[in-house]
Amino acid sequence: MLGKWVTLGAALATLGATSAAAGPKGSTGYVYAKVVDVQPIVRYVTVQRPRQECWDEVVYAPERQLVVAGPAIAGGLIGGAIGRQFGSGSGRDAMTLIGALAGSAVASERAARNRAYAGQTRATTVQRCEVVHERFTEERVDGYRVTYQYRGRRHSIVTAQPPGDRVQLRVSAVPVRYR
Repeated sequence: MLGKWVTLGAALATLGATSAAAGPKGSTGYVYAKVVDVQPIVRYVTVQRPRQECWDEVVYAPERQLVVAGPAIAGGLIGGAIGRQFGSGSGRDAMTLIGALAGSAVASERAARNRAYAGQTRATTVQRCEVVHERFTEERVDGYRVTYQYRGRRHSIVTAQPPGDRVQLRVSAVPVRYR
């Protein structure tokens, strides 16, 4: 029997300690207050945006013709004739061949140089592009300063999003004095 009283006493003591820790009892409810003003909180930032800028450019290059057959053949014939004059016996054929090759090479090189120096150039249109970074100033909205009216008084808060026509408030009624 004594064990029941001890258990009952311990339960009542625990209940009393829990109530004292919770503080005076009150009630909590939710109400809506009318929004009377909303002002965005704005800051200005400078940003860079890349943009590609292109233009056409005319490039002049000497026009070089690789085929110079006429002068090369003539140079080969003249070189072969001169080489044949210096050779004798079985070496005559070899000197003719060397003379023809040397004459052909000299004549074709000379013809190509003459054409390049003759002012024959070719105009080519080339598109050039580069990336240009432009600076812009932008507005950034960091939040909203909201003014609302509750029970005849105005109050202000800062919100991340625009609230609309009303804001929800949590109202607590806690007694401060007993009689």
